[in-house]
Amino acid sequence: MDDTISARISKEWKLSSETIDKYSSFFTDCIKPIIKKNYLSHLVATIENMVNDKRMFKFVREMENNIIQGNNVAREKLRGLLASRTFRLYSIVREPVNLKRRATTRHHPSGAIIYYNSSYDEKTIRMLIAHELGHIVNKELLENGEDSEQTANLFAYIAMDDKNDFYKEGSDRFKSTSDVQILNDLVNICPVS
Repeated sequence: MDDTISARISKEWKLSSETIDKYSSFFTDCIKPIIKKNYLSHLVATIENMVNDKRMFKFVREMENNIIQGNNVAREKLRGLLASRTFRLYSIVREPVNLKRRATTRHHPSGAIIYYNSSYDEKTIRMLIAHELGHIVNKELLENGEDSEQTANLFAYIAMDDKNDFYKEGSDRFKSTSDVQILNDLVNICPVS
């Protein structure tokens, strides 16, 4: 962040330069490295949510079939917990490891861990993760029994083609022309009294 923007932020929002530096450093040093290794986060979160919703629906059905009719308080508390979307029955973790193979997925009762060889370049890692997500989609969502390397590759192709189209065509509408435009937009969209 340049000094002009920092000075304007300080003036607009009455924040000290120390606070601005603290937040900027925290983002750069702590958040950005984690973002970098969370490849395909939107795609992973979407699949995770779809599997989680499917499992929650099944869980609620089983619970309603098995819970004692007189225990409505427990049923409603559990239903509220499941409806909150903060309670997870399924999650997907991506883990960089030193593998002899390129990538693999281990399925667990509460989710899946995608292990990938971190020695590859970022584009290759994204492709490997998309392929492994294809295996998860086949197993957890499509349930068609056709989990093969070919169908995982097909899913990876479709997902990566969609990402590529977004980067080529769709991302322009989210870009700002400058750091000044970002600040102006925030001042207008989120005014401080």
